[in-house]
Amino acid sequence: MPRLLVVTSVHPSDDPRIREKHIRTLAETFDVTYASKPPAPTDQNGLRWRSLGGGRFRRWLTALRLMLTSHADVIAFHDPELIPAGILARWVRRIPVVFDLHENVPAQVLTKTSVPSLLRFPVSVAARFWIAWAERALEVTLAEDGYGSLFRSERPVFPNYPDTANFPVPETGPRSGVVYVGDVTEQRGAMTLLEAVATSGATAVTYVGRCSDDVRSRLLDRSTQLGVEIEILGWKPHQEAMAIASGALVGVSPLHNVPNYRHSLPTKTLEYLALGTPVIASDLPGTSSVIGGLPGVCLVEAGNVPALRAALDAADDAFVAEAMTGAAEVRRRYQWPEVAVADYYASLAGV
Repeated sequence: MPRLLVVTSVHPSDDPRIREKHIRTLAETFDVTYASKPPAPTDQNGLRWRSLGGGRFRRWLTALRLMLTSHADVIAFHDPELIPAGILARWVRRIPVVFDLHENVPAQVLTKTSVPSLLRFPVSVAARFWIAWAERALEVTLAEDGYGSLFRSERPVFPNYPDTANFPVPETGPRSGVVYVGDVTEQRGAMTLLEAVATSGATAVTYVGRCSDDVRSRLLDRSTQLGVEIEILGWKPHQEAMAIASGALVGVSPLHNVPNYRHSLPTKTLEYLALGTPVIASDLPGTSSVIGGLPGVCLVEAGNVPALRAALDAADDAFVAEAMTGAAEVRRRYQWPEVAVADYYASLAGV
C-alpha cells in the first residue's frame, strides 16, 4: 500500500476538509500519516497521527523534518507557509508533493487583523510570489474555481462540497433559533448577525466555531447591552455541529464583502441546505452563483443589518418546508468529489 503524509501546521486537526474529506477518502488506498498541531484528531481511524507541538515556527520546523525524513510516497500539505518546506521536500525526496489551496491567500492577508496594516500589502505581494513558486515546483489543487485566477495554468479543483455520508437525517419536527457555523469573526459577520437578531423577532442565536477571546468578550458584552440570548459553543466535531444546525429554524452565513470572501462559496451554506435548514447568506458572487437559485435560500446585501433583520423576520415554517424539499437534491448535486480525489492521488503514487 502506498504511503501518504498529510501535513498542516495551522489548521486544527479536525478541520473538515482535511480530516473528514481528504484523509477519509484516501485512507482506503493509502497508509496515511497525519501531522497537525494538538489536540489529536477526534477520530484516528485510518491514520497514524504525529503531533506538531510548540509555537508556529517550531511546528514549521517539525513539519519540514517530517517531510524530509518520512517514508512517504506522496506528501500533501494545506498551509501556504509550508510552501518552502514542500518545495525543499520535492527537490530532496523527488516524490510528488501536493499543495491544497483553501483560501485566496493574497486577498486574505489584505484584511487579516493579525498582520499590521502597513505590512498587509507587501505581505500580500509576497504571498503571490510564494504561490507562483509553488505553481512551478509542486502539484497544486484548489478548493474553489475562483482561486484559479492566482495561477497561470489550469489546476485540479476539488470543490469543498459537503461529504454527507455521515450527516444526520433532516429534522422533520419543530425547529427553533438561528445558528451560525464557522469561525466566529468580525469579517464573517458575527457582530452583524447579533445586531440583526437584536432588532428582529428571533429570540436566540447560537455560534458554533472557533472564537478568539476578544471576539467572544465583545459578543457577550454587546448581547447583554442588546438583551439578546446567545450561545458561543466554540469548536465542535463536525457531526456534532451538523446535528446542532439540523435543529435550527435558519442557518446564517453573513460574510462581509471583502476580497477573500467575495468569490468563495461558504461550504456551510450547502451543509445547512443538505440538512433541510434554510439559509440566509450574504449576496456575494461566489455564494449567489452556486446557491442563488436553490430552494430555501434568501440572499441579502453583505453587512446590511436591516436587510438581514428583515430576512430573519420572514423565516418561518414555510421557509423550512421549502428547504426540506430541496435537501435531497443538494445532497445529490453538491457532493465532495471523492472518486476524483482518490483517482488523482492514485495517479501520483503510480497505482
